[in-house]
Amino acid sequence: MHVYPSELVALITQRWEAMSASAEGGGEPGTGVLPGKEALERLISTCYQASMMREEDRPVTLRLILAPSSLFPPDQGPPKGFLRLLFSTPRPFHEYELRRLSPAIDFERSLIAVEPHPERTFQIWGVVNSGIRWLQEERGGNKKTKQLPDVFVVHVTGPGMLTLCRGLKIIATLNGGRIIDSTANAFHSMWMNKLFAKERNLLLQLHEQFRASVLYPVAKVQDDFIENLQFQILKRVLSVSRMSRHGGTFIVFADEHPLEWVTGDNPYLLVKYRFRQDEAIQRQQNLMIRTIRLATTALGDIKDPDKVITWKDYVDLRHESSVYDLEEALYEHAQFVANLAAVDGAVVISNRGPIGFGAMIVGSLDKLTEVAIASDAEGKMVSLVKIEGYGSRHRSVYHLCNTLHQVMAIVVSQDGNIQLAKWRNGIVTCWDLTTQMFIGDT
Repeated sequence: MHVYPSELVALITQRWEAMSASAEGGGEPGTGVLPGKEALERLISTCYQASMMREEDRPVTLRLILAPSSLFPPDQGPPKGFLRLLFSTPRPFHEYELRRLSPAIDFERSLIAVEPHPERTFQIWGVVNSGIRWLQEERGGNKKTKQLPDVFVVHVTGPGMLTLCRGLKIIATLNGGRIIDSTANAFHSMWMNKLFAKERNLLLQLHEQFRASVLYPVAKVQDDFIENLQFQILKRVLSVSRMSRHGGTFIVFADEHPLEWVTGDNPYLLVKYRFRQDEAIQRQQNLMIRTIRLATTALGDIKDPDKVITWKDYVDLRHESSVYDLEEALYEHAQFVANLAAVDGAVVISNRGPIGFGAMIVGSLDKLTEVAIASDAEGKMVSLVKIEGYGSRHRSVYHLCNTLHQVMAIVVSQDGNIQLAKWRNGIVTCWDLTTQMFIGDT
């Protein structure tokens, strides 16, 4: 069943009220409030119509914020604030105006600012330049950024593709007439946590050995710190691949070193470009170890030898120039891995880094006829679909996951959509993801 803007209003209102009930304290005037049902429906419908248009043969993409100009002081700007620019005369709010404005309002750096109007429902009062630091929650990064106000925000990312937010926190995503629920983010699941647990335990053991070997104070880290670090690297790879618009397939062996599957003859994977197994292969793991040691050494306290630091503590280490060097190293590593997917075939990744690329999935694709599409993070709520409607890239991944149950596969389509596949609960289970799902979760 397809869902369209008019049917989203009840869902958005329900989730908005639930978020308001769980929030502590009151916000600034003009925040935390949704417009009425009819006005909200018109706002979403107008953005939806704009998403189906093209401007000089370019797709319409934009971010729109429903907020009064008073929320943005005139003397601020990126990277730590927002630069608000008022039109001398407000512009009418309709899909044609959004289409005309979209080329000038870079999706990654600015928002079209809208406010209620007593006669025309809404009007466009200007532009808010946010800078690009907000994207690091999707792409990874540790620089401080100012959060958007607690107001309604719409991301138009492609034809019929809307992400509806409260500030940076996603309420719902509409894609191809279907709602992709942010609660169905597999990266928040217990099974995903367990999948990478072996590598985290190894890193924790190595860190404790390091602490015992030095004479200066070094803080402790816990499992969730390393989980955040793992997630930062993976989402950077996916984000770079998505932005490149060439698509790609990533086969992840998270809980073991997959040498038996990429060396010699095997009936599942034929890896055309395989890397030699030397120290360079372990760069990803080494960068993680260096990041943990940097953070724990910088924040070590001789008065509190068992101090435990959090991911937020690491993000706050802005005065350390070495943090920026490591950030750049991690980003360059992600860029390198993502670029490998530009060659035909899949990139094969272990928990230490890339093993090879140009991998062809071999074997019969006739053994599998349907997969489960998950609507929750754990894959317990699913609907069955025939795989005949998917392309060869997706079908080959399903076949591999059906054969090698330890594999997790991620397919990034040329249109920017992302699907994760894993054998779960006796069937190949898939999660449709958008990179906007990653925003606001770290």
